[in-house]
Amino acid sequence: MRRALTVPLALTLLACPSPRQEDPVPPKATRAGSGLSILLITIDTLRADHLGAYGYRRPTSKHLDALAARGAVFEQAYTYWPKTRGSFACLMTGRRPSQNGYGKSHPGVVDFNPTFASVLEKAGYRTAASVDNPNVARAHGYAKGFSSYRETWEEKALATEWDRTRAITEDGVRFLASAQGDAPFLLWLHYVNPHAPYAPPAPWDTMFAPKGAGPRLPLVESFHGGIPKQWAIAGKERLADYVALYDGEIAAVDSEVGRVLDALDRSAVTDRTVVVVTSDHGESLGEHDYFFDHGENLFDPSLRIPLIVSVPGGPKGIRSAALASTLDLLPTLLDAAQVSYPPDLAGTSLLGAARGRPGPERERLFAQNERHQSAGFGPRHKVVASPEGAANRFELYDRGSDPGETRPASRTAPDALRTERRELELFLERTDREWSKTRPLLGKAPSVATRLSPEACEKLRALGYVVAECPP
Repeated sequence: MRRALTVPLALTLLACPSPRQEDPVPPKATRAGSGLSILLITIDTLRADHLGAYGYRRPTSKHLDALAARGAVFEQAYTYWPKTRGSFACLMTGRRPSQNGYGKSHPGVVDFNPTFASVLEKAGYRTAASVDNPNVARAHGYAKGFSSYRETWEEKALATEWDRTRAITEDGVRFLASAQGDAPFLLWLHYVNPHAPYAPPAPWDTMFAPKGAGPRLPLVESFHGGIPKQWAIAGKERLADYVALYDGEIAAVDSEVGRVLDALDRSAVTDRTVVVVTSDHGESLGEHDYFFDHGENLFDPSLRIPLIVSVPGGPKGIRSAALASTLDLLPTLLDAAQVSYPPDLAGTSLLGAARGRPGPERERLFAQNERHQSAGFGPRHKVVASPEGAANRFELYDRGSDPGETRPASRTAPDALRTERRELELFLERTDREWSKTRPLLGKAPSVATRLSPEACEKLRALGYVVAECPP
């Protein structure tokens, strides 16, 4: 049977202004139009450029590459927010933080926002999720709209990350085996691999082992200047050692995704299921002297993500150069299901591009992070704004001549700086207006800063997080 096409979701930030924001309200009850089911697979911390479908030379992604060949690959997909909580709050709601209220006081999905799961549930979809990262805990609102939501870190029997990875796969295999074509569903599987610490199981732990390449790096307390002590492994002293382990984790989770896709092929819904694969953000592997972390800056290693979309009956081998954002995921999924959108979305559907038609006509995308930085970027230039008072508040990079974004071009390209800065300033003015409407809603909304379980706190610490919801 023919496997449904999949789209790598590394969706980018929208450049086009969205309609004026009204008070967000839950959408009216709707009825599924197409009846297509949706399999959404998200792989935490996955860089697009470490997959074969995106040109990587190591064989890290056999199954994802095969999926890409049967569907559509979005070559320029980006996250709006390069940290897990904020990224999924945007991805699930199709709204920027200035619209959905994500922030320090409400670090999750605030309840006034419809999510793709809550909209599909109201449309009669069976909704289920199996996830591994306490940053998307039920306590923070991420389970909204899911009738079944398995938090694998809460189960003591799943003692290791690989135990949880396999459990997620087995959930997917069982779910797909029981699925029926006349009962559309949304199934979300979220794998935490290849998030640091990089510790793939055998045989992937040695699959890409380098042969003494590169200089030794010092151990450091932070994420800058060398190997962070919290991630250090005895005998691993070079950057190449850790990149090899990162790639091993990708290959390991790729094998699990392969098991899920095989189960879909054997199921009764293989020709009725849209498959989307994407990530919440990328990972810095030493670029800009930033090691094995993400979100501290707005350069491509943290922002660029894979996005693969496979649509039943759609063309194979599509390569779309359209700028795509995680904000586009919700409208893309609802478009595939032919279900009405919630109001005031910041994203737009990529379904047409996944079917080989022209994608959204955008000149640039935008991104933000928890350090109060903002960026606007297109195929040629990126401008990054740092908080007021910082040196070089607006810095320009020429992505055409400097794809690594290592040489500021503000002095050598003043006209480009002027243009890109003005576009970013207009975007920030728009988000300010959105916040003026969203803040009053937050005063009426319950806080999502709920205390997490001891199991969740232990897992977050193992992933390198220090969060307010966990006791010191």
